[in-house]
Amino acid sequence: MAALKTRTADEAVGRWLGILPALGIEAKFLRNKHGACPICGGKDRFRFDDKNGKGTWFCSHCGPGDGFKLLQEYHGWDFSKAAKEVDGIVGQVVAMPVAAERDDDSKREALLKVWNGSRPVSKGDPVWLYLHNRLGLETVPQALRFHPALRYVGADGESLGTFPAMLARMQYPDGSGASIHRTYLTEAGMKANVPEAKKFMAAPKSLNTASVRLGAFGARLGIAEGIETALAASIRFQTPVWAATNAVLLEAWVPPAGAKEILIAGDNDASFTGQSAAYALAHRLVRDGYAVEIQIPGETGKDWADEGI
Repeated sequence: MAALKTRTADEAVGRWLGILPALGIEAKFLRNKHGACPICGGKDRFRFDDKNGKGTWFCSHCGPGDGFKLLQEYHGWDFSKAAKEVDGIVGQVVAMPVAAERDDDSKREALLKVWNGSRPVSKGDPVWLYLHNRLGLETVPQALRFHPALRYVGADGESLGTFPAMLARMQYPDGSGASIHRTYLTEAGMKANVPEAKKFMAAPKSLNTASVRLGAFGARLGIAEGIETALAASIRFQTPVWAATNAVLLEAWVPPAGAKEILIAGDNDASFTGQSAAYALAHRLVRDGYAVEIQIPGETGKDWADEGI
């Protein structure tokens, strides 16, 4: 990719909420909560978080990007065209205050604090009820823990209170920690009535290649998107199955050393997002010498947790 001249990049910081609508991207897409994606059209997979004022965003199908990439993907422009268009209007847009991004040490401290505030899942607690009601599980993997009162902060920074939560430790292929995936629940083991019941904690590094290790593995190992999907697939196919947590991370996943045969338990999405990620991963793994098997439910809109066990 061509280098962007420093002046344009610097001047655009804090101005993307004005730049993007001026260049054709409707303001309704530019909210820091899940909604429709202006690129792929998915209804609930896009978030505009504007980290460090750089117009950053994430879509569970399209992946991540900044303001320049959003313009490129939306309009079909090349990089030079996007940079030229931004340069033409950036001086006319008022800059907004930019919130400082937390440093890596503070992210690690937050991860440790939340994990240390959790405990193993026990029969009858909200996490056990959630997984038992959904999948019939009696025993819960050690990678999942119960937090009795985890604070929920909305996209606008406002606290919506504390909720029981299922915590899932995400790890890189070498076993090192990556982040924590949170599922907010009710005391009765249902998903909490919050804008996003499932969220990642901020991590020091990219989550690409990471997953939730839902059990020991040998030469044969499975990977799926969601935690519940992975647990259901593990029972159905009698294979350890880990959870990438979404389609983008499924496609980017890397098996740990020692795994040789990979089962990909994909989702059957009407948008073909799950299938596309599963086959893209399969293509890469086969190229890298793994034996690969793909299993996808027969009914559109279903994952393996929906299929029953």
